[in-house]
Amino acid sequence: MLRQFNRLIALAILIAVTIYITLTNSETATIKVGPNISVTTYAGVIYLGVFFCGCVVASVIALFFGFKSYLRERKLRSAARTHQLFFDLFVKGRSFMASEEWSAARAVWEQILHQDPDNTIARVELATCFQNLGDTREALRVLDTMRASNHLNAAVLFKAVELNRKLGNNTAASDNLALIVREAPTKRALEVARDIAEELGRIDDALDYQRALEKIGYTSDEMIEAKTRLTFAQLVKSVENQSSLREALTIFVRKHPQHVPALERLADLEIAAGRLDEGAELLVKAAKLSPGDMSKWTTIIDLWLQTAPGDFQRRADRAIAAARSATQSTHGSRRIDSEFIVVKTLLAVNRADDAKALLDEIPKMAEKEKVRLSEDQIRISTHLKGLCLSRLGLAKDTGALWEALVEPTLPETSSEKRAVVSDRSEPSPMLSTP
Repeated sequence: MLRQFNRLIALAILIAVTIYITLTNSETATIKVGPNISVTTYAGVIYLGVFFCGCVVASVIALFFGFKSYLRERKLRSAARTHQLFFDLFVKGRSFMASEEWSAARAVWEQILHQDPDNTIARVELATCFQNLGDTREALRVLDTMRASNHLNAAVLFKAVELNRKLGNNTAASDNLALIVREAPTKRALEVARDIAEELGRIDDALDYQRALEKIGYTSDEMIEAKTRLTFAQLVKSVENQSSLREALTIFVRKHPQHVPALERLADLEIAAGRLDEGAELLVKAAKLSPGDMSKWTTIIDLWLQTAPGDFQRRADRAIAAARSATQSTHGSRRIDSEFIVVKTLLAVNRADDAKALLDEIPKMAEKEKVRLSEDQIRISTHLKGLCLSRLGLAKDTGALWEALVEPTLPETSSEKRAVVSDRSEPSPMLSTP
């Protein structure tokens, strides 16, 4: 009620002002609105008409710009809603990726790409989904679609490198990395490019990438090792003459005394030239630098027992010394494996009694090293013990050993124990000595 009363008062004031202006400007005035049209009336009426026309025009202009602002605001709100929906989809896709629900994540990324085909993040994540679903080629095809329009995107290129390497296409991976290195030579790009070039046998290219890494200031123990490895590979590849290669490797080994492949390669050249002592010394250095690798010690033992000429007893002593060296600086299960090498060497030089005595010490040694013998170690120990007994002329005492290997393990009770062969009524099997 009060609001209506206020409106009536405002209307009355407006009418009063209009009448006042009209009466105070009672002189007549003529306005021409056309060639033959003119209007003659009170000046006050004309003033009021011009005023109200101005208000109408201003209102129309304000309405136009207001409507335009409304449309712009509506567009911005729509874009904000779309952006929020995209953000929510990204969060949803990331959640599926984190929980390794690859099929659900794939559907989300495909939905995003349907609305925004140039979205790099969604395309890379979709490729990851295909990769984890086992379809690596489809993952690569998804990336190729993006590379057609944006071939220098680092995220796409790195993912393409990963997929190509998984498919064994190292050449394609190298090409992708070359694009990254050319535009932005980062540490990761240079390291991966170097490793791929090395795998492809492109040693010169690998060294170029290595030098590029050093040039931008990266250094580490791994880089020093990689440079040594590449320098050795280039040396072996570039020098074809065996004599020249031996001289070059001798210099290289002096500079890099801990590079095992160089030691082994030089040892092979020394042995081929008949310098067995020098070759064996190099192999011993290589074996000591490779803890846990028993094959290198086996090579040294075979060198003295099979390759080296001369007195057998002297060669046997050297082989045993090499076998005992293999046990040094080894602990735990590796110590047991190295002792088996000593046993085999003793058997090879016809010292079965010493081999059997060492085998008897194996359980105590395992207890001292705080390890339990594995099934393979127990089987090897049984084989070697049986061979020792056969070599000592005690073949009839090996029956229990062979039975332990052949018969299935049966549960034992306190009232019934399994009897060994020697306690049974039937005669023990006779095994011939090999």
